[in-house]
Amino acid sequence: MSKSVIKTIAFALAGLLIVGALVAVVIVFSKKTDRPDYTQDGLVMKREATIRLADPSGVRFTATISPELKKEVEEDENKSFCMAIAPISYFMKVDKGETYKETDWIKALEEESLNPLIVEGGSLAMKTTPDGTVIEHCINGAITSILYNNTNLQFLGIAFVKTVDGENVSYRYASFPEGVSYKDCSYSYAYLAAQCLNEYVLNNVYYSKSDLDLLEFIINKSVDLANGLAEEEMTDDDSKYTVTLSETEKNLKIDEEFTLKVTIKEGVKTPIWWRSSDPNVATVNNGVITAKNNGTATILVVVSGTIHRCTVTVGETVTGSNAEATV
Repeated sequence: MSKSVIKTIAFALAGLLIVGALVAVVIVFSKKTDRPDYTQDGLVMKREATIRLADPSGVRFTATISPELKKEVEEDENKSFCMAIAPISYFMKVDKGETYKETDWIKALEEESLNPLIVEGGSLAMKTTPDGTVIEHCINGAITSILYNNTNLQFLGIAFVKTVDGENVSYRYASFPEGVSYKDCSYSYAYLAAQCLNEYVLNNVYYSKSDLDLLEFIINKSVDLANGLAEEEMTDDDSKYTVTLSETEKNLKIDEEFTLKVTIKEGVKTPIWWRSSDPNVATVNNGVITAKNNGTATILVVVSGTIHRCTVTVGETVTGSNAEATV
């Protein structure tokens, strides 16, 4: 797609500004490493969105497309891949309690005069193995240049196949991973920025100086907004979410478990990453710590790139009925 076409699309969508955001929307396709278990419909939303740090920056949502569905759409000129992106509040407003796939989201949003950003069309790229076997096709919809004063606003992107039959238009919506609600798949700019900072600290993922400055800026604004500060009171002074752990030290017996609770004063949705300094002594899974062997381990709790610690000391084995209850 040429730059001129992209600019044309951006200007055409300018009238659909969402909550004061300056928006440009494009559909792009990315390469992934693992093919998921496709549903029968062959269109599945990823659970996680990603942050777009290129200029313009924003939030990008991803859906995987099975080879079978790709072929079906490509062979039918009346079908096209689309994605709709809007604040999660739009979708919740028209949610009538039906199953996700039984809800005609586009029609429901139109009836409430709610205008999501919709883009359709584009050619698919594919990821293959060295022998030419197709692994996965992906479609990404991005909402970009979200104003910084909307950093805590959660957006949802849903993919669908549009079919035009004369005057009749129908939609086939993407499903979500088993056990995941569409509400679990909405993300804010600040949430994704916090996730990037966690990656930087825990996994040594490289980010340029300018990217790190942008991520920190987003977090600062997010915290100020969560604290109810007015625009003129906001600062860029390394603001962080106020995090409190239920324990900073804990003694356990082998095979004993306990849940380390994390309280974020601001009450915003932000990713919490966990890691044990020594999994042979104690493991951690989403806050649940399990003692394995005698010794000491530090449980790292990472929020927006800041590490909080709880020291776990493991001693003698739990015996009797307690051992059975905690295994």
